[in-house]
Amino acid sequence: MNKDDEIDPVYIRIMLLIARFNDNFLELAALLRELQETAPENFRRLIAIRQLGQRKGYYLVEIDRAFADLGLPTFRLNQIGWTKLQVIAAYVTPDNVSQLLKLAETHTTTNLKAIMRGDQPIIDGRSVLLLFTATQFAAFSDAILKHGADKNGDGFMGKEAALIQALDKNKE
Repeated sequence: MNKDDEIDPVYIRIMLLIARFNDNFLELAALLRELQETAPENFRRLIAIRQLGQRKGYYLVEIDRAFADLGLPTFRLNQIGWTKLQVIAAYVTPDNVSQLLKLAETHTTTNLKAIMRGDQPIIDGRSVLLLFTATQFAAFSDAILKHGADKNGDGFMGKEAALIQALDKNKE
C-alpha cells in the first residue's frame, strides 16, 4: 500500500469493482489505469489477484486508453463487453470508432478477432473442445503440423483446415 500503510481509497474501490466485474468493468478500467500511472506497485499487487489476473488487468487499461476520451455512451460499451472492446482497442481512432463498434456489436469475439487480423470470419461456425492425453496431443500436433498448421505460441494457426486435410487424406 502507501508508505504510511494507509489503504489507498482507489485500491479499495478497485477491490470492490473486481467483485462485481461485469457490471462495472469500465469504471474498473479507468481506476486500474489511474493506479498503474500513479501507484504502479499497487497496480502490480492488484493484477496478481486471481479474480482479476495480469492479462485482464492490462486489457482493461488498454480499453480505458482507447475509449475513455471518445465520449461514447457507457451503456453501449457495456453492452458490447470488455472482451470485444479489448479486441478492437488497438485499432480504435476517433475516425473509425463507430465502424469498429458496429463490427463488435454484430460479430462473435472469435469472428471479430479474425476480422481484425484481416482474415475471413467463419459465420455459423462450431467449436469443439478436445481433451487429449499427452500422447494423443503429440499425435494431433504432428498431424496438423504436417498438414499445414503453424505453431503459434502454445497453440496453432490454421489447425482447422489442417485437421480436415489430415482427415481427408485418411479416407484415401
